This record gives sequence, structure tokens and C-alpha cells, in this order.
Amino acid sequence: MDLWEIILFFWAPISRHIGYFKDLNNNVETLKRKTKKLKRKHDEIQAEVEDAIPVGKRQKALVENWLTEVRNTENQVDSIRLELALRRICTHHSSRYTLGKRVVEKLEDIKKLNKKLKVKGVFHEVAESSRHPRVLEKQTSLPRGQQSTSGRTLEEIWQCLNEEKNGIIGICGMGGIGKTTLMKEINNRCTKTRDFDVVIWITVSKDLNLGLIQEEIGNRLGMKFDGNEDKGDKLFARLKNLRYLLILDDLWDSFSLVQVGIPKPDKQNRCKIAITSRSVTVCNAMGADKSIKVRALTPEEAWNLFSERCGDVVLSSEIRPVAEDVAKECSGLPLAIKTVGRAMCGKDKKEVWRNALRALKGASPEVPGMEREVFLPLKLSYDCLENDRIKSCFLYCSLFPEDYHIPIDGLVRYWAMEEGFIENVNNLEEASNKGHDIIERIKDACLLEDWSQISKFVRMHDLLRDLAIWITSSSSMEGSKFLVKAGEGLVQPPEENMWRGVVRISLIRNKIEHLKISPACPNLISLFLNENYQLRTIHSNFFELMPKLQILDLSSTGIESLPMSLLQLVNLRVLILSSCRDLVEVPPLGELKELQILDLSYSGLKNFPQGIESLVKLKRLDISETSFTAIPYTMIYGLTSLEEVSMMDLKENVDGATFSEAVNMKRLRSLRISLSSLNGFIAHDMFHRWFSGLTSFLVDVNKRFFRQLSNKQISICECDKFPCGIEGLTKHAFSLDLYKSKGLTSLSKFQGDLKSLRKLRVSECSGVECFIDWREVGDGAFQCLQRLDLYHLPNLEKVFDGGAPPPLNTSLQNLRIIRVFNCEKLSSLFSSSMVEQLHQLEELEIIQCIQMKEIIEGDKLPHNSFPKLRILELDRLPELESIFSQRFMFISLEDMKVISCPKLKKLPLFSSSIHEIKGVIEGEREWWEGLEWEDEKAKSLYTRIYKAS
Repeated sequence: MDLWEIILFFWAPISRHIGYFKDLNNNVETLKRKTKKLKRKHDEIQAEVEDAIPVGKRQKALVENWLTEVRNTENQVDSIRLELALRRICTHHSSRYTLGKRVVEKLEDIKKLNKKLKVKGVFHEVAESSRHPRVLEKQTSLPRGQQSTSGRTLEEIWQCLNEEKNGIIGICGMGGIGKTTLMKEINNRCTKTRDFDVVIWITVSKDLNLGLIQEEIGNRLGMKFDGNEDKGDKLFARLKNLRYLLILDDLWDSFSLVQVGIPKPDKQNRCKIAITSRSVTVCNAMGADKSIKVRALTPEEAWNLFSERCGDVVLSSEIRPVAEDVAKECSGLPLAIKTVGRAMCGKDKKEVWRNALRALKGASPEVPGMEREVFLPLKLSYDCLENDRIKSCFLYCSLFPEDYHIPIDGLVRYWAMEEGFIENVNNLEEASNKGHDIIERIKDACLLEDWSQISKFVRMHDLLRDLAIWITSSSSMEGSKFLVKAGEGLVQPPEENMWRGVVRISLIRNKIEHLKISPACPNLISLFLNENYQLRTIHSNFFELMPKLQILDLSSTGIESLPMSLLQLVNLRVLILSSCRDLVEVPPLGELKELQILDLSYSGLKNFPQGIESLVKLKRLDISETSFTAIPYTMIYGLTSLEEVSMMDLKENVDGATFSEAVNMKRLRSLRISLSSLNGFIAHDMFHRWFSGLTSFLVDVNKRFFRQLSNKQISICECDKFPCGIEGLTKHAFSLDLYKSKGLTSLSKFQGDLKSLRKLRVSECSGVECFIDWREVGDGAFQCLQRLDLYHLPNLEKVFDGGAPPPLNTSLQNLRIIRVFNCEKLSSLFSSSMVEQLHQLEELEIIQCIQMKEIIEGDKLPHNSFPKLRILELDRLPELESIFSQRFMFISLEDMKVISCPKLKKLPLFSSSIHEIKGVIEGEREWWEGLEWEDEKAKSLYTRIYKAS
């Protein structure tokens, strides 16, 4: 080797080391540039990976390794740059040399990473097929047709999932109603859309295990967890980059999404969570934005599903009638329909079908599969009720017949009295509140439901009733034993041996005519014989062997008398004889020392029962609509434990003087009473204080007796002079009804205190010429008034007079509904200056006012008049020419009726879209064609609801 070669051999490494020191600045700039370029490539590939994974693919291992190496290199480069920045002022040669060497090494690493990108085929496809597709389809069968109950519910769920405002949706209903089936359909529908990156189905079931939920979500996403890492953090990091639909099926308890690692759905991430549960409470606790109740199938849908499961055997003319009855006994519950249908498939003997029908009617699990596949799954909901008291209330509901309107007040009152928890509260009202709370908890568990829109009644699904009867039957090993034969058409009572040992017996709504037995019932607490309309006689010894009986209901029976053995019921707390029209005689009731509720309303008794004064524990007495020839009011008012008294529409009405003696009933909280007059009202403070303590009252003067509109109502009929002291009543009333009171000329002059009034009805008061004259009323006279009804007032010329209320007056600030009917002298309703007072008005109805020419008189309206008016009805107003002389707009109008207003030339404007407007415009074709329009658009909007008369 010559000298030059030797020099080159040693110079190369020397020059490289010199370069670490000398070329540091240039190499740093090069490193920055190449690192930036590498990061762009990293982000492009990462984006490809993220796009590919949610559609059922997984990241290639080589790609994952490359991305990891790039991130590590970026971190090391950042460390070099930070160290370089910290040592800028340092000129130490060794430090500069070390940094320079590290920079060159990182340049070599980047060169190698770029070289890997060029390897053939590795990065052409960054992901490959995965075992974790975007949606896992599920087997399901749903009743056909979008118009079916299931079809409508399915569409409602799908629509909710597509509404931005709904992040978490709850699907509630009793066990076996079809919640899971519906969500399987939703899951499968997601295969046809690209709405979600991934759909995750988790079956939670009764035993909540958060770790297992995390594992299942991780498996669904193709993730693996190391033993030491936080699963929640790792799941969150993955899910936050996905638009997911998480279906939590059969959830029994709420849990924290944060704890599991599930990002909460919101408008930004557009994720959704759908929960199926038997408990509304669970859905609410999970933060559901919307809860959907799954209903039972209709009879037609139930039959279609049942016949599909049974096969052609049900087409037989001999089998079909019985098969239809069997299907009805399944009460629209898909789980029961499928179970019974499978059990009856191929059975071609009508005797077998009749035996199945008998078993189903008797809540017997004889039909194969019923106990294991229907009763036991349903019983899980019962087992999960919070405590034995709530379970007891649920079981109590089975005492009523199928499809019975169960009155909540009655249910709560009798069950609470029997359970004895009334002793743990101060009064009947508190016991009722407590009972209502328990009913709500049972409803939240989907074991009871409201009866339509009538909030005072609930109903029990037939199969849940069968479950309760099964639990309380002799075949069950738990709970009290019931004998339930309600609504079964019995002509004779059950055999005496069936009565022994049971705690509650219900024979409601049968056709029993005579009780000729004397059963031994040592444990019997409740006996319901009501609605046996043909029941005439009861054996003289019938009650002798019922020492523990506490509840006895004989209402709506035809009994004429009660046997003396009734007096042996020394533990009786509740006796109901309501609507026993033929009842003429009862034993002296003074022996029933424990009696707390006595209902004699609508009975045929002529004489007041003897011994009432001895019932010192009596809390509730109802003698409404009775025909007692004499009523010992002093005796009644002397029962100091009374909390609720009802004396409506008695043959012998109470006058004001007699009523005033009630001031001594210091525990009284609820009073319903008819008075013959207002005379004798006490005006002193003691009376006022007593009356203010009532939480509910209905005072009816002269037998007007409207249905109760509020829990504090006064109805006064044909009273021309209102005595002093009436403010003791009216100052506490929420509803006031004045009927045929000729001496009334204006409410401004009414002596009563009306500041608490919420509803006011004035009808057939011929002396009323003006409802309110603002010059005669004080501030806030009607500040709580929400509804005003003015009916049949022939001389009413003005509703409001004296201009508008003073600026600071708070009267009418809460008025929401005005209804005016048949006020023939009324030419207008409001002055324009009054409109500002009515900013809460939501409904306005004017009907059959034959001289009404305009609704609002004047020439200028406040800005944004009637901002909340939703409903406007103008009906049979032959002289009506305009609503208001100037153009203005109803900004919240939703429902409008204009009927038979032939002189009206312009219909009101509204700003809502036509899809939000409903109602009807009705009139002659000639009138319609003569209407004046702002533009063709307005006309086209109204054309949709026009109907020619």
C-alpha cells in the first residue's frame, strides 16, 4: 500500500469525525427537513390505516412496526433538537462533537426507514382482512310490515339514532317483549349503511362485570390488553377516533362510561349508545337522551306470529277457535307466543288445545316451556325489585281482573293500610305519597304501565299478572298465598277448603249470588267481593272464622244487609260498601275499634250506622250521595282522627252554620262537601287557619258539583249575595266555578280573595256585564290564574275594561287558556293595550259569539304579541270581520280552526312551517275564494287544511 492509499485509509474516519463537529449546523437543518418529510409520510399511512380498520380490516404487522419506528425516531430527533437549543451558548468541543454524531446517526436511520417504504408490496396495501368486521350480523325474526307495532317501534329507534340530539337511547319494556329482537334488526340494518365505523354488541345481563365489558369491546376491536396497562385508557384512545354504535343489551344496573373507557356520545363525535333494559331508572341513570317503550303485539300480529310457529294445524276449523283463544292468553308477548306456539306445534287434538287454554287461564305452567322460558325470565324483574314491600305491592296488583283499570289511589290506600306502613308516617296523605312513589318504581321496572293517558289508573300485563298469581299460588315456595278468581264468571264461590291458609282472596267481578258458606280463614287479611252485582245474601256465620281480616270490599254488590258476624272482625281496618244501592241495614259498627276507612257512598242506607262515634281511629269517611234521613254532624265532627271526609250531594245538605263546626277537626286534610248555602260562614281567623291547613277540598254550594278540576275547588250555584267571610274559602282555592249567580255583575266586585286562583269558570251569570274593570281591582288579583272559561253570559259586553292594568300590575301574568262560548253581546275580546299582559297565552277559543266583530280592538299592537299562542279556534262567529285591523304574525301557532266565519276577509299570518300547522279551515267555497292573501305562498299553506262546508 502506497503512501496515498495509507493517507486515504486513515483520513476517511478522521474526516467523518471532523464532520460531526464542523458540519453540525448543516446536518441539523437537513435532519429537520427529512424528519418533516418522513412525518408527512407517516401521517398519510396512518390515515390509510384508520380508514381501513373500521371497515373490517386490520393493520399489517410490517406497517405497524414501521409506524412505531418512525414515532421513536421522531422522539429522538426532538430530544436532539431540545438538547441543541439548551446548549446554544455552549462552545465546548466535546458536546458539539457528541451532538453532531447523534445527528448523523439519525440521518442514517431516516435513510433506512425511507428505503423500507420502497420494498415491493409492503405499503401498497396498509391493511389486510380482519376477523373483526365492521358489523357482526345477528339472526333475528321480526313480525312483517313497517306498519306493525314492532315495525313502528323499529323505525322510531332508527330515527332516534339518526337525530343529532340523541347520543344515548334507552329501549325499555318488560322481559320477553322483543327489545333484543328489535336491536338485532337495528344492528343488521347498519350493514347497509356507512353511518358507523364499527357496531359493537355487548350482552350485559344481570351480573354486571365491567372488566368483562372492557374485554368484549377490546376483542371486538381486535385489541389485546397487557396485564399491567389500564384497559379504560387504551379503550378510550381507540374509541375516540371511531364513530361507534355501542349496543348494551339487557342492562340491569347503571355504570360509569368513563370508568370503562367509553367516550360519551356527543354532537362532535356522532357516536351512539343504545341500551335495552327492563328498567326505565337504569336508562335514566345512564343519561339516556330519549327512552322508547316497547309495546306488546296487537292481537292480529300476535296471531300471525303464533300461527307461524304452530304450523298448518291451526288452520283446522276445529282447532282454530281454541288456538285463537290460546294465542290471546299470550297477551302479545313475543316470548310467550313463541314458547306456547312451539309447544303446540303439530298438536291436532282439540282436547289438548283446550287443556292448554285452561292451564294458561289459570296461570299454570303446565304448557311445556312456560315455567322455564317465560315465568322464570319474567321473575328476574320481580326478584330485582328493591325490597319486599315493593314486591308485595306488585303481587297485590294481581288481585284485580285481567285488563282492569286499577285505581292508583285505591290500590295505594288499601295495600298501604294492610301493609301497616301507614303507621310510619304522620297521616293518610303522607302514606299515599309514599305509596305513589312505590307504584312509580314498579312502573320504572316495566312491571306496571299507565292506562292510556289516564294517570289515575294503571294496568298489569296479563302475563305479569299470571306471574304474580304463580308466585302466590300453592305451587310456589315463596311469599304469601293468594286465591285469585277475579273476572272468571263464577256463579258459586270457591270450595271452602280452597279458602284455608290463604292471605288474600279476590273474587272481584263475578256472578256470585249467594255466599252460603262459612269458611275457616285463620290467615286471611284481604277479601275482595266487589262487583258481584248479583250478590244478594251472605251467610250469618260467614265472617266468624276470619280473625285477622283487615280489608273487606263489598262495593257494587246487591247485598241488602250485613250479618252480625261482621262485628267479629275486630282487626278490620277498611270497610267498603260503596254503590251497594240495595243495602238497607248494617250492624252497629262501634265494635270495629280498628276501623280506619269507612266508605258508604252511593249506598241505599237510610239510617246512619249506629256506633260511629266509637270509631276513634277512623281516618277516612265517605258518605257522599247517600239518602240518610238524619246526619249526626256533631258526631262526625267529633271524630278527631278524621283526615279525609267526603259528604257530596247528600239528601240533607249541610248549611254554612253546620259546616262551621268542622273547625274542631284539627287533623282534617281533605274535605269534599256540598252546602245548601253560604250562610253562617265564620269570618274569624280561627276558621281561616283551619281551612288553610287543608291540602285538598271541594266545596259545592247548591249542588253544582262539577268534576274536580283541581285539588282545591269551590263551586257556587245560584248565589246572588256572597256573605262576608267567603274569602276564608276563596283565598285558598285553586279553582272557582260560579254558576247562575244573578247578583254577580263583575269579578272586580267579588268579595273573595282571588290571588291564588288558577282556574276560573263563570257561566250563566246573567248580571255579568264586564269580567274585570282594572279601575276596581288591586295589584295581582289574578296573578296565578292559568285558565279562564266564560260560558253563556248573555249580557257580557267587555271582558276587560278600564284600559290595561297599571304597568307594575302582575294580574293575568300566568294566563294560558281563554275559552269564550255563547256570549252574544260581546263585540271584541281585548283592547290592543291588554295584549302585552297576555304574553303567556297558549290557547284561545271563541265560539258562538254572534256579535263578535274583531278579536282585538285598537290600532297598534306591542312588538311580538302573543309569543306563545299555539292553538286558535274561531267557530260560528257570523259578524267577525278581523282578528286585528293591522297586519301581525302569530310566531308560535301550531293548531288553528276557523269555522263558519263568513265575514272574515283575512286569515292570520304565522311563521311556522306548514308541517307544524294542523287544524281545519271550514267555510263556503264562495267565502274561501273571496279571502284576501298576502301572497300565493300564504294561500297555498292554508289550502292544505281548507274544507268546504
